[in-house]
Amino acid sequence: MNLPQKHIKETKKLISALPERKIANWLLTQGFYPEQYVLPPCFKVLKFTYKKNPYFDFSKKIPLSEICEITFPKSQLTERAFGIINHKIYHDLVWHILDNWNDVKALLFNSKNNIYSYSFPIPLNKESVGTLGTLRSGRMIYEFIEMSESDIVSEGHKYKLVVKSDIKNFYPSIYTHSIAWAINGKEDARKDRYKFNLLGNKLDKLFQNANDGCTNGIAIGPAISDLVTEVMLSVIDTDISKELKKESIDFIGVRFKDDYRFLCQTESDAHEILNIVQRNLKSFNLSISEEKSTVSKLPEGLFREWTSEYHLYSLKYGYPIKYKLFENTFRKVLFIDKNYPNTGVIDKFLSELISKKYNLKLKLSSKQIYKVFSLLLMLKEKRSKSLPQILAVTELLISTYKKETEVINRIFISLNELTERKLKRENSNVYDLIWLTYFLKSHGKLTAKWPRRVESELLQSIKSNEQKFDLETTYCKLFSRIELPTKNILLAKHLAIFPKEEDE
Repeated sequence: MNLPQKHIKETKKLISALPERKIANWLLTQGFYPEQYVLPPCFKVLKFTYKKNPYFDFSKKIPLSEICEITFPKSQLTERAFGIINHKIYHDLVWHILDNWNDVKALLFNSKNNIYSYSFPIPLNKESVGTLGTLRSGRMIYEFIEMSESDIVSEGHKYKLVVKSDIKNFYPSIYTHSIAWAINGKEDARKDRYKFNLLGNKLDKLFQNANDGCTNGIAIGPAISDLVTEVMLSVIDTDISKELKKESIDFIGVRFKDDYRFLCQTESDAHEILNIVQRNLKSFNLSISEEKSTVSKLPEGLFREWTSEYHLYSLKYGYPIKYKLFENTFRKVLFIDKNYPNTGVIDKFLSELISKKYNLKLKLSSKQIYKVFSLLLMLKEKRSKSLPQILAVTELLISTYKKETEVINRIFISLNELTERKLKRENSNVYDLIWLTYFLKSHGKLTAKWPRRVESELLQSIKSNEQKFDLETTYCKLFSRIELPTKNILLAKHLAIFPKEEDE
């Protein structure tokens, strides 16, 4: 038994040991919103009751709703869009999945599937079987690294090539009918399309109505989206596995969400693997990304190249970090990011400025505080999703050097000025404004002039400090009031990827 096989066997064991009620409660609370870096801590489910019956009856008309979206730019021309699903539809998606849980597990762990997934979206606890872990983002990162830089590496000596590919524009490209095709088969799904006796058609309809009736695309971020796509891809993986077996191809296949890796022996096998993957995806209206599909001779292609370059300059064990060391590493980060765009080097660098006890590791003079703040804010232009981490470091700068009142006031003035500039183009800056407004309000320093009206309901919620979206909530509460300064959770804790241990 190879390592990916052992991994999926352990995953199945841990999932089978989980009570369905625990799974439902986790999906409704911890899994309702996208991951921590998408929304600040005030977007927190305080109460979400799992009802005995679903909200909606499929024999009656189910009302349409719209996904509440949060976007930030991936590049000058593309955006990354996360979404929040109407809570009633979200509840019913969870309800129907759990009502058919044994059938769902059978699809997730089909014995004929030889492509092993490392992306089960519910945090499993290996140390305490039958309980859930506390991490979400952290566990997924750990799983990806275990897949790509541990298990595949350990099995690599048996093969000559590694094939990499992913699904092009995955979540926005999902045809909701294909969910039903995967779960129940095309023929049965089509016969039942307007009867809604089958799980697949129920999920199809609910995802449509969550997105204003659209049959293309599902919300990115909610855990229920991740769970349903895992089921769908597991079915596709099973079909791919059968074809590869029929072609007598020697391979090890793994998948993390929509990211595939295969170990194989020959160039012809590698190209046939890509052809078979593409053919099976096409039957579900999906396709592989040609520009991200590669075939490499082992051991090339096994590692993230930027990590070895950054390792030489890492601040992980630096404490305290003086300004000159900070600046040198900062400059190296810019260089690596230029050579390896859209990687995690900026996130890695920012995380290493904070100790395992959530203390700032920087030791600065009065003149250097604002300089560090300025440099950090510039990183946001290189990686949009880094703003929450930048604000987390800024928060620790403020608390660590609170006696430097003149400098700290300058920081708040600058952040308010930035907020005002971005408010002039709200639609292009919602992600930044949500985080900036939360940060300033949580410190009692929001002085920016606001327009009479803002469109984003999420931004309205932070400004007014009360829920302004998805208002027909009876059995749930989806917003936590921003408390007085010093009473809110540290952003560093909110964004934490791995559990913090004692500093060495």
